[in-house]
Amino acid sequence: MLATQDSPGQGTVEIAPEKAPGGLLAVIIVRNRKMGEAVRYTVADSWLPKMLAWNKETPLTRYSNAMAADGRFAVEPYPGH
Repeated sequence: MLATQDSPGQGTVEIAPEKAPGGLLAVIIVRNRKMGEAVRYTVADSWLPKMLAWNKETPLTRYSNAMAADGRFAVEPYPGH
């Protein structure tokens, strides 16, 4: 939510009750409130070791490492509900 400035309260981020599918650490749906268009971000579970290492760093270093990491997520259009 910090990275996108979206929130569940605005209806622009959905929090699913189920776990991410196999092979994925996270699936994030971000919807444009006015247009209704959405994109789906996925984070592969192969990123978990890197993320755990980042969490041992200072907040600024952790943020810098995460923002500079190429390929940390995939994004695609999401048809919605």
